[in-house]
Amino acid sequence: MRDFRLMWAAGGLDNAGRWMDTVVMGLLVLDLTDSAFQVALLFVFRWVPMLAFALLSGMIADRANRWAVMMLARTVAVAATAVILALVLTGAVEPWHLFIASFFLGCLFVMEFPSRRSLIYDLVGSERIVSAMSLETINTTIGRFAGPFMAGLLIEFTGFKGPYLLLLVVYVIAFALIMVIETRGPVRVKPSYSFWGTVSRGFKYSLNNSVIRSVLIITLIMNAMAFSVESLFPVVARDHLGVGAGLTGILISAQAIGSLAAATVIASLAVVRYHGRIFCLGLGLQLLSLLFFAISPWYPLSFLMLLLAGLGAAGYSTMQSTIILISAEPEMRGTALGMLGQCIGVAAVGGLAVGIVANFFSAQAAVAMSVSLGLVLLLPAVFFSPLVRRPISPPDEAA
Repeated sequence: MRDFRLMWAAGGLDNAGRWMDTVVMGLLVLDLTDSAFQVALLFVFRWVPMLAFALLSGMIADRANRWAVMMLARTVAVAATAVILALVLTGAVEPWHLFIASFFLGCLFVMEFPSRRSLIYDLVGSERIVSAMSLETINTTIGRFAGPFMAGLLIEFTGFKGPYLLLLVVYVIAFALIMVIETRGPVRVKPSYSFWGTVSRGFKYSLNNSVIRSVLIITLIMNAMAFSVESLFPVVARDHLGVGAGLTGILISAQAIGSLAAATVIASLAVVRYHGRIFCLGLGLQLLSLLFFAISPWYPLSFLMLLLAGLGAAGYSTMQSTIILISAEPEMRGTALGMLGQCIGVAAVGGLAVGIVANFFSAQAAVAMSVSLGLVLLLPAVFFSPLVRRPISPPDEAA
């Protein structure tokens, strides 16, 4: 349908921009400070909003016009990027400018996360949600490849001005695509629950649902121990593998190549019953590959390990939101996704931890230690969850 295609196109541009500005900011902070800790701190500022406001954004998705929320997020992206471009062009950019911009771009993501996914479910329904979320993963992976690749290439040839100019263009086009979507949805009726009553209800609902609870616990561990190490990839590339911005961008984009292949296969599946098995196999492959990446002494092997990590990430990330959207009651989907976002936001704490470890040891050691601890914690979490044992079904069928 037309509106889903517009959302998909805007999402593709947004994902490419998000991954591009993540790499550009990381390399710019590294260039300005020569500090692995400050690169990790940039990641912390990006994910603190998810930790602080995810549940609130989920409740907003259940109560407000989801299209309006997405438009507000696009406006923030354009404004923040325009300010940083002006600072780069005038040579006045400082690390604290980038920390603030990273925070606001993190707010953008947390605002949009549940509203976008809930609106996708409204558009396609439960029968096509797996395919739709697989297309979302393909979107993310294309952006994850194109963003870092273009960032590294443009930095090599134009410095930091070229990437920020392109970023502004990308975010303006994404804004325009969302603006012309016709299915905007009504402003939802205010629930009878108070704010804290909704928080309590959403928390209890998510914990009492064994499937959602398992996804949240696993997400908590994965984002604290595995996703947070991505903040150190530019440092590992420069200090351990000895490559410049161009090869750093290509290395970071390797995950996208693997994710695109896996997500394409998942999207082609007519029926998926055991979503949890794909979810758990994906996270296992991702963690093991990241561990071997951390101990790899050669660039080609490091590239291959990140490619395999991307294969696992596609299965994990596609099924993460899908399982919750299928398992949750319709009126609780946004709040449940807000709980998921809260767990994703723990990456900010993980990013701070790996930054401190990298400051005392090395970025390579910090990645290896964090991923190893993640593997140890995830083994019992997966073993005691219902995700592998039984199919995932909507609440009425489960009942």
